[in-house]
Amino acid sequence: MKTIQIGDRVIGDNQPTYIIAEIGINHNGDVKLARELIDAAAEAKVDAVKFQKRHLPSLYREDVLNETEKYEQNFQYMIPILKEVELAEEDFFGLKDYCTEKGLEFICTPFDLTSVDFLIKLGVKAFKIASADLTNLELLEYVAAKEKPMLVSTGMSYWDEIEKAVSLLHKKDAAFALLHCRSVYPVWPREVNLRMINQLSQFGCPVGYSSHDIGIVIPLVAASMGACIIEKHITLDRNMRGPDHKVSLEPYELKRLVRDIRVADQAMGKNKRFLLRGEVLNRELFGKSLVAARRIPEGTCITREMIKIQGPGKGLSPDRVEDLIGKVVHRNLNEGDFFLQEDIESFRAIDFKNSFRSRWGLISRFGDFGEMCTYRPKVIEFRLTENDLDIDFGLAGHYPQELVVHAPEYMGDRLSDLCSGSEEIRGDSVSLVQRTIDLTRVMASHFKGKPKLIVHPGAMSLNSKLSKPLLREALVQSIEEIDSTGVEILLENLPPYPWYFGGQWKGNYFLDADEIASFCERTGIHLCFDISHAALYCNAKEKDLAVFIKTVKPFIRHIHFADAYGLDGEGVQIGEGEIDFDKVMPLFADYRGTWVPEIWRGHLHRGQGFLEALKRLRKYDL
Repeated sequence: MKTIQIGDRVIGDNQPTYIIAEIGINHNGDVKLARELIDAAAEAKVDAVKFQKRHLPSLYREDVLNETEKYEQNFQYMIPILKEVELAEEDFFGLKDYCTEKGLEFICTPFDLTSVDFLIKLGVKAFKIASADLTNLELLEYVAAKEKPMLVSTGMSYWDEIEKAVSLLHKKDAAFALLHCRSVYPVWPREVNLRMINQLSQFGCPVGYSSHDIGIVIPLVAASMGACIIEKHITLDRNMRGPDHKVSLEPYELKRLVRDIRVADQAMGKNKRFLLRGEVLNRELFGKSLVAARRIPEGTCITREMIKIQGPGKGLSPDRVEDLIGKVVHRNLNEGDFFLQEDIESFRAIDFKNSFRSRWGLISRFGDFGEMCTYRPKVIEFRLTENDLDIDFGLAGHYPQELVVHAPEYMGDRLSDLCSGSEEIRGDSVSLVQRTIDLTRVMASHFKGKPKLIVHPGAMSLNSKLSKPLLREALVQSIEEIDSTGVEILLENLPPYPWYFGGQWKGNYFLDADEIASFCERTGIHLCFDISHAALYCNAKEKDLAVFIKTVKPFIRHIHFADAYGLDGEGVQIGEGEIDFDKVMPLFADYRGTWVPEIWRGHLHRGQGFLEALKRLRKYDL
């Protein structure tokens, strides 16, 4: 499906729903009321507001405007209202500026060519075409020539008329969306026919829903069915005089609609299939693997009798059994050992020595350090748990790698939190970091250069929103209490909704690029930059990841590379998430610091996830 762009917002498939508060003529010709409606729309956090612009002499014959008694009752009702509510041109300029001040896009419906010219002078970034003008091909062609996005309503139109209008817009190479609409006020649920959303999508353009129904249920359903634009009237009071107030939402209802659509946006997800972190853990815990039914010497051809299915799910999946039968194993297996991918496709070590100009590395635990060293990384990043601080790490001799240590994230059943308002938790967290530094100093004698220590600041909560100033000052105090002599402390930027202890938490600090840069400037602390965490934050706040990177880049001394998706899908394999690496990797072309691929569960099967990430990163000038 094609997309269109209005201002900074891309609208279409896999994008957040674009929500328009239709003010229309509900301002009743009163500029003060119009501003109050804009305030209500901004408070509800919609994307845009929409007004209407008419040049009545261009629209109607003189006798229609001045001798309405000669016409039917609907003319006698509406024409005086349209004359009464039409705003002066100078009012439009003030209202558009006010929308900009409130962070809202100003969209307007022109009903005639004169109004189109005025709106171009006003500087609108998009036009709405009313249902009544779908067959007004002159107006469609005139607006299309202005090269602005068009939102075209399809109410009161036959299918062949929609086809004709779309054909014209395609011919003019217009950027447009179609809005399903029922042009009665109100429209009852049985008459809405939301299946037209899918029908209109055949035209290859974004499809939305312009709502004339009562309440919030139907537009919410429309959004969940794939309508990428929702337009809904807003009023301060449904009892006001005018034709649209009775089908409009009052401010508190608009807030609910926006809130619920944003929830629906999250629930809709993407067309791409991802496993949640909890699913991966449960897959390992409850899943099954192909394991050796007996001891199998190197060089043996595998038969079905040598294979059994047993948990946990750490080896080859049971659905690979036919791929395994007939293969010759190139290692000795004991009974119960997992069959691995390398038993189907012979494992070949890849030499990454000359693949990167910067200092690349691998993540390791004490137990698999020797295995990771066989790939000859320039950097080793040890991931420590609290228990690792009390054991013999078993290193001997001197290694050519630079040393990076990642401090434990847990203290027993609690999160380490240098930002905590609890002096007990903050003090225990400082002690945990200090113990890690003490161990790092001992480990450093076996490695090259000055070691780095990565620390999570904390500032997580389950339900409450925490005060950023208090979190910042607690973090400053914690850093001042830590003796980091001989070790460079790096704080890691955090994701907005991390998973800890089987539940989703909320990040409250050290997520935003500007707050990170400000803290680093104030304290002299540098950054371990996690691109996956940054992407999730940018997704949550609709920010540009490239801008984020440029803001924090002067403070980066170590990088975690991984892909990401949605709001909490971190540590995804490179190229399998939503990060546009072709766009952001050139920003690191001059980076010569240390980095590692941080693919979640990438250490399994001799680091295959990490190695695959390195292969995929080789294409970039890093």
